[in-house]
Order: sequence, then structure tokens, then C-alpha cells
Amino acid sequence: MDFLNGRIKTIYFKYLSAAFGSALITSIYSIVDMAMVGQYHGPEGSAALAVVAPVWNIIYSLGLLMGIGGSVLFSTVRGRADGSIGESNEYFTASVIGSVILAGAIWLIIIFFDRNLMVIFGAQGNTLTLAREYVLPVKAAIPFFLFNQMLAAYLRNDKNPALATGAVLAGGIFNIFGDYFFVFICDMGAFGAGLATAIGSALSFLVMLSHFFTKKNTLRLVRPEGLVRKLKEITATGFSTFFIDVAMGILTILFNRQIMVYLGTNALSVYGVIVNISTFVQCCAYSVGQASQPTFLPISARAEETGSVRH
Repeated sequence: MDFLNGRIKTIYFKYLSAAFGSALITSIYSIVDMAMVGQYHGPEGSAALAVVAPVWNIIYSLGLLMGIGGSVLFSTVRGRADGSIGESNEYFTASVIGSVILAGAIWLIIIFFDRNLMVIFGAQGNTLTLAREYVLPVKAAIPFFLFNQMLAAYLRNDKNPALATGAVLAGGIFNIFGDYFFVFICDMGAFGAGLATAIGSALSFLVMLSHFFTKKNTLRLVRPEGLVRKLKEITATGFSTFFIDVAMGILTILFNRQIMVYLGTNALSVYGVIVNISTFVQCCAYSVGQASQPTFLPISARAEETGSVRH
């Protein structure tokens, strides 16, 4: 795809379909989990998944912080007339390092303090038990969820949006059928739903890794100059996306706690469904902006250099 000379409309809609498909399946993950666990455990199962929802917001927001923040700078460097592949890959490497640090931190917190987190997020009694059952197998796959968000952003900017979508589709489809198999056939309940989600995330990660063995791959791990400075740039660039997503998680926590205090488990199960619907709408809105990023940034960077940009 030629970003500078190709038809913008054709390129944009190609990226939009990929980003929209990815967002659609990502939101379906939580919807299917809640549907299966709710059918198996009743309202307490749905309420437990509502309690877990902020965990996904936190993990995904951290992945977007490194992925969107880094890939914007990556594309800006590539779009310059003197754009260096080596320099752009320094931002990719910095994003990988930042993701490792963040994934390690959130991994340790959820492994050792999952009960405390669930209580803070609004869990009580049997809802707490079911929430912890669901999170137990997910603990093993926490880094995958974060890295999937980061890699998807870079794959779209490395001219392989179809693989990013295919990876999420593979994990999402497995999660749908895996949920039914583990929850009902294997009679695992909430634990089975968490297991299917964990395996689906690992599958998506493995599919995304295949990009690095293709001829079109230009992503490389290099030694970045000024790593701390680059991490600051990535954080500053991706902070707005991070804040929007994490704010949704904070809002969900506040609603969860108030609903449990004043209305109880049944009401929380209803709110959990509403949260999943709003997440679906939010993911679709993200896809519109994310699809324009790989197209807009190289053109904008080249236009500024040639002085043809209009203010």
C-alpha cells in the first residue's frame, strides 16, 4: 500500500474494516463470557463478571498506552522524507520494553492481590468467590492481553492490518466455542470461562507473532538511544487514549460499589450487561480513529516537510 500516492479512501476503508473487526471481536470476548457464566451460575455469575470488567479496562488501557503512543511516533518517523527504519524501530523496541514493565507490574498485582482488587471493585460473598474463580486461569495469560493491544497497533502501522484482525478473530472464535465447552460440557463454570479467555488470548498472541516471520515485516528489536526519553514521548502521546479507557474502568468500579450497597447482586448483573454494550460501542468508536492513524501520519509528516500542509 502506497500511503502517499494511493487512493486515501480505499486505504482508509481497508484499515477501517480491519480495526472494526478487531474491536468487534474484542468486545464479544466479555459479552460471551458474561452470557455463559450468567447462564451457568445465574445473576451472581453475571455480577461476578461485572466486577471483573475493570480489570480488562486497566490491562487494555496499558496496552493502548504503549501501542497507540509508540505506533504514532513510529509512523511519524516513517512518514518523513528522511525517515529511518532504524529510528522508527527504536520506538517499537521502547514500546516492547515498556509493555514488559507494565505487564510485569500488573501481573504481580493481580496474582498476589486479586482478592483485594475484587473487593475494591465491588465483589461480596459468592460474587467474590465466582470472580476469583474466573480470574484464576486468566492470571497465567495477563501479559498476552496487554501485548495483543500493543502489537495490534504496530501491525496496522506495519501494513498488515489483516493479520491483526485475523489474530483477534482466531482468539475470539476460540473463546466463543471454548466458553461453551469448558463451562457446560466440562462443567467448569466461571473457571472454564476464564480458561477459554486465557487460551484465546494466547492464541491471538501467537498469530500476531507470525508477522515477524513474513517478508512484509519491518519491525525489529534494536538498541534504542535515550530509552527513558522515548518512553516519556510514548507515554505523553498515548496518554489520552489510556486515560479514556482507564476512566471507563474507574467509573465501572464506582457504579459496582454503589449498586452492591443499595441494590444488590441482581441489579449488578443487569448493570454488567449494560457495561458490555457500552464497551462494544466504545470499541467501534476507537476503530474509526485507529484506522485513520496509519494513513494520516505518514502523509502529514511528508506534507510538513515539503511545506504543502494547509493550516
